[in-house]
Amino acid sequence: ALPIFAKSMQTRVIVLAAGLLAVGAYWFLGQPNMPDEPLEGRIEDIEALAQRDPESLRIDQVIALAQKRAQANPKDAAPHWIMGKMLETTGDVEGATLAYQSALKRDPNDINSLISLADLRFKSAMQVDQATSELYEQAYSLQPDNIRIGYMAGIGLWLQGKKDAAEKTWADVDAKAAKDAPERQMYAALRQMFGIDPAPAAPAGQPAKPPG
Repeated sequence: ALPIFAKSMQTRVIVLAAGLLAVGAYWFLGQPNMPDEPLEGRIEDIEALAQRDPESLRIDQVIALAQKRAQANPKDAAPHWIMGKMLETTGDVEGATLAYQSALKRDPNDINSLISLADLRFKSAMQVDQATSELYEQAYSLQPDNIRIGYMAGIGLWLQGKKDAAEKTWADVDAKAAKDAPERQMYAALRQMFGIDPAPAAPAGQPAKPPG
């Protein structure tokens, strides 16, 4: 089984992508250090490598595998999502965005691409604009047990002026989250970050932190 937790996001993404590409009869482009051997003679070796040591695959190799699968399955959203995750780890925001959008053209309800694109837009701009808000809302409607996505959907609704809908979403999320869930701290921080809730007052006897 592939490890659930890895040392870095890049490693986690490579492990995930390699695992997805190794399942079933996907087509591979080749094994590292074997560029001249015919494809047909390398598929089993690459499948074994991906299962045995997926972290040894380079990002460009995983992208190549995903591109090959995309060519073989033009209606499949998964390889485009995989390419997006790979490009995101390299800092190519534009390329990752285009890959996620390509995935959603093939499957508008692909949950992985919806969440990845919404998160990428948020991290890039540190804002939840209308388009990002709609992505979070759609993702939450498809995955209502995802507490974090529910929080973000509520933030987006509030910032778009839909305060009643935001409060309804947050109430739904609160009903599902455990009282000591770490997500609650994140939720409180986000509300303060976007000015929904005031920052906590400074302890008695200590001056308030000046703005900026």
